[in-house]
Amino acid sequence: HIGWKSWHVRLSVDSSPLPLVQLPRAMANVTEDVEPRICEIGGSGQWLPLGGEWERNLNTRVKMIMYMAGMIYSFLGVSIVADVFMSAIERVTSVQRCTRIGHTKRHTTSPVWNETVANLTLMALGSSAPEIMLSLNDIVKRTFVQGKLGASTIVGSAAFNLFVIIAVCINAIPAGESRQIKETGVYGITAIFSVFAYLWLLFICVFNSYDEIELWEGVATFLYFPVLVAVSYYADIGVLTIANVKRAILPRRKGGDDDDGPKTWLEQFKADNAMDEEIDAAEVERRKSEAAAREAARLARERELGGGAAVAKRGCCSRLCGRRKKGGDGDLGPEGSGEADEEEGNTYLSDPSIPLLDEEGEPLENEYGILTFEDHSLVVGGTTEEQEITVKVIRKNGTEGKVTCTYRMEQLSAIPGYDFEDDEGEVQFRDGVQTAEITLVILPKKAGERSDRFQLVLEEPTGGAEFNPDYDGGEDCQRLTITIQNKIPGGLSIIRLLDRIFNLDEIRQGTSLWKDQIIEALLVGGSKEEQDNAGFVDWMNHLLWLPWTATFAIGTPPPAYLGGWVCFMVSLGHIAWLTIIVGDLAELFGCVADIDDNITAISFVALGTSVPDLFASMTAAKQDEYADASIVNVTGSNSVNVFLGIGLPWMMAAFYWSFEGKTFAITSGDLGFSVVVFTVGALVTLAVIGIRRMKFGGELGGPVDIKAYSSFLLILLWLSYIGLSTWKFQNPQAGMQEMALTLGLAVPLVGTLMLIFASIRMALRLSKDYIGEEGFWGLFAALGVIGARFLVLFLFQWK
Repeated sequence: HIGWKSWHVRLSVDSSPLPLVQLPRAMANVTEDVEPRICEIGGSGQWLPLGGEWERNLNTRVKMIMYMAGMIYSFLGVSIVADVFMSAIERVTSVQRCTRIGHTKRHTTSPVWNETVANLTLMALGSSAPEIMLSLNDIVKRTFVQGKLGASTIVGSAAFNLFVIIAVCINAIPAGESRQIKETGVYGITAIFSVFAYLWLLFICVFNSYDEIELWEGVATFLYFPVLVAVSYYADIGVLTIANVKRAILPRRKGGDDDDGPKTWLEQFKADNAMDEEIDAAEVERRKSEAAAREAARLARERELGGGAAVAKRGCCSRLCGRRKKGGDGDLGPEGSGEADEEEGNTYLSDPSIPLLDEEGEPLENEYGILTFEDHSLVVGGTTEEQEITVKVIRKNGTEGKVTCTYRMEQLSAIPGYDFEDDEGEVQFRDGVQTAEITLVILPKKAGERSDRFQLVLEEPTGGAEFNPDYDGGEDCQRLTITIQNKIPGGLSIIRLLDRIFNLDEIRQGTSLWKDQIIEALLVGGSKEEQDNAGFVDWMNHLLWLPWTATFAIGTPPPAYLGGWVCFMVSLGHIAWLTIIVGDLAELFGCVADIDDNITAISFVALGTSVPDLFASMTAAKQDEYADASIVNVTGSNSVNVFLGIGLPWMMAAFYWSFEGKTFAITSGDLGFSVVVFTVGALVTLAVIGIRRMKFGGELGGPVDIKAYSSFLLILLWLSYIGLSTWKFQNPQAGMQEMALTLGLAVPLVGTLMLIFASIRMALRLSKDYIGEEGFWGLFAALGVIGARFLVLFLFQWK
């Protein structure tokens, strides 16, 4: 048997003539069929094997164990650096933009990153970076010739994510609880794209251009990624909705349901001949006075919010031109400057006796109180001395009962530990109490240091209290923006310039955190005290992880630098070189175990790169109120896997070969069948998710039996995908009818296993009344062992 895969020569014992050999098919740029595998003579990977001839001569079983252990240990490293990568992404996406409203003291705070865009770009990249980098490396290292690990790992990882992760999340919810998807619009879009992505793969690989990828196909596959992000973003902000689509496609009919005017002759006659209501003079005066009071309250509210067009215009004119009305030089009345309007409006918040008003000028109703700060912003002069300042929290519109809320600090440009002391706690209001105080500590400033800002945030009101809806943060929280103005004169110009560009306090904080993370990585338990009390198991666990933890602690800066971007780029580099090692080890294991690299990719590699996502999703399913973090992230990530993990390397390869005057060649048959199996399973999974929401009130959790059956079905779909794909990789010459028959036989097999599972659950439920649960499982284990022994005997006899 000659080592090349496509040349099969069998020698008979009696030296009879050789049968006709199977010749390799002609391809423009496919060379993998005639190249020796990585463990064979003449074969090599990017970095491995390191032992050369000595390693090649080791016992096959020893090499299998060694490469499998190395692959598992590499996956541990990937999981560690993936956590670091996600912490950098969380730091990047958590940045808030605080904007001053006009020339008022009001601010509005909003995240720089839209949540949906962040989930589909950086978050999806964080969860899928190992697979994407592996796919990219697999095609680049072969000089843009298709490899076996890249695309198969992407599809195998998508199968694990959709089937196994969702199955585990369904079963992770405590009994009697359920979780629903909140953003159903975004989920619908990502679900459609997650199926469309693989149908698109099937179209370009099998139907449009068999065994090759044209340039426009590679470019289109990659460009679907920004299309997915754009469509999801517009759906998230409410632009792309079903109602808007209907309104755009179906023009509104004149006199339709939205027309509130008279629709019949009788209604028009009544409207034309309606008589004015007869009211006496006293009632007229009362209504006029109520209207005047409401108008005065409305104007006061507009002055406080800084939202009146006339107020803004007067403030602008008074600042630019120095105009004053009706009052001379020292009189700044209601018609004066914007600053005078703003100063007058301050009592709207600070005076507990003045109620907060709604948009109609009516007092907001809440007998327990509405919590807010006494002003919209606060300016503190920074000095060389440490300062303590007091911030008042006001309870308005009601004082009944005891209410509380929590407070915390959130940095903007001010850095905790260098500009202010970080603190958190609880604010309490007893029955009838209208004010409370929070004490903040402002740290000393240095000459030349820039002025900085941070926010004091109120959250989680209790006792029936609410937050001021017109304040920064709205009904969810209250954000008081505090500015620390440097009052110290002097300082070097170069220091001031560097501080404005890089924020030197942030660099100092990052350096301190870097030192702490190195010490934490080197010590058992992360501290000297924990190390002194560590036992044998603690030391062994520490030494097992030490090579990875020490490497990444020393070689990866913390997310504090430059808003997390430095940590982001360095972590991505770590993932890149780790995927090189994983790719070489996967090929070595498959070679010595005589397993096709495609099978290794969809099983071992996909499993190893996706296990960290499994635990993260399971934790999110338990802790989050909704199921978005568990399901929407999976559907979005699966789409991104295709558009980036396959689209980017295929687009690069298509460009490369187009410059050479050729097309990028692939093996369509094996990948196409794997995609078909996955797509069928994906449609079944999405149907199960939809049925669970309609019938049982949530995509996750629900009744115990329903959880068990749903999870078991999804696990069977994953096992079916692995089994059918493995069969196709081992039978590359299988025809269309044979593939259809094999896929069809999987359906009754899955149904039979579901019936067996249901029978076991029913038998377990009945056995509790007779032999008990432990007795049943003992009997079940005994029968399982006997059945396994008969199966092994059957297999030996079959051989």
